[in-house]
Amino acid sequence: MKLELAATPPAVGKLSLRERRHAIGTILEARFSVQAFEEVRRGNAGYWDSPRNDMARGLYGQAMREKQRLASATDAQLLAEIAAASA
Repeated sequence: MKLELAATPPAVGKLSLRERRHAIGTILEARFSVQAFEEVRRGNAGYWDSPRNDMARGLYGQAMREKQRLASATDAQLLAEIAAASA
C-alpha cells in the first residue's frame, strides 16, 4: 500500500490531516500488521485476553505507542518513515 500525496513536493507543501492519518496507518501496517491484531481483538475477545495471546497483546501495545509517537512527528519525519518502510 503506497501513500499518494498531493501534487506539491513535500519540502514545499504540508501533509493534510487525511494524508497524515494515511501515512501513519501505512507505517504501522508495514511494521506491525495492525489490521490482523485488530481483527483478532474484535472477533475473538476470549482468545485476545488469554495468556496464550500475551505476546500479540504486547506487540499491539507497542504499535499503539508508535502510533502516538508518529502522531506528533513532523511531515518530513513521516515521509522519511514511509520511505524507509517502503524500501
